Amino acid sequence: MSRTNLQQQLCAMLCREVQVVERLGQLMVSLPFEGRDGDHPVIHLSQEGEGWRLSDLAKTLMRLSYENDLTKLLSGARGKLYEQVLRECGVSDQDGELVVKAGADELVQGLFRLGRCICRLEDLGLWSRGRVESTFYDDLDSVLRDVVGGDRLIRDYVDPDVPASENYPIDFYVQGARAPLYLFGVKGADKARLTAITLQHLKTYAGSFDSLVVVNDLGDVSKADIERLAKVANDMVFGLDDKRAIRDKIDHRLRA
Repeated sequence: MSRTNLQQQLCAMLCREVQVVERLGQLMVSLPFEGRDGDHPVIHLSQEGEGWRLSDLAKTLMRLSYENDLTKLLSGARGKLYEQVLRECGVSDQDGELVVKAGADELVQGLFRLGRCICRLEDLGLWSRGRVESTFYDDLDSVLRDVVGGDRLIRDYVDPDVPASENYPIDFYVQGARAPLYLFGVKGADKARLTAITLQHLKTYAGSFDSLVVVNDLGDVSKADIERLAKVANDMVFGLDDKRAIRDKIDHRLRA
């Protein structure tokens, strides 16, 4: 089969899979993609000047809201992933409506950009565990490097003077303060309890040190776990978004 014949065959097959419907004067295009729920993305078209406005009519976020609290889903690390997908696909969020502006000769590219974005965002709820957990610690690392510089920061530090220290790793050791500053990130209940145990062990066997705990999301940690952390940590910050508080608490210790 020649390249020309193959291209013609593929074009014909794709055209059969694309459905165009006009309803109440509105053009709608169903694309040959399949989302996690088995549905095909439907793009609503309207002419705008000499080009096109493509929209999902806010249905993507509406479907996500059935299984998720959008306030939590679109904040913190998940919110950054959401914004990243929009940027990569060239899509804008206009009050929850996903929109692409396309020139008269860019309609096909615009349809595929918005369709790909919708399919990727439908998996957003699945990122709330593994992927987001890893980005939390990477994001915390980035914030700390902005605050103190990479030369002062040691990640996954083990205090050589502590018995069985390999079982009690410290997420971040910030050097340069009067007393060693040990910083822990907490993402979820398991890490909250492990951090409390680690800090209690360090208080028993380590020399003088200071500690700061950054909790990613209060909704993921019980009140009892927060109270246990408050008893053993010198200070706490709730949320990576509060970078000013993290900076102020670290700068205060570095200046002491």
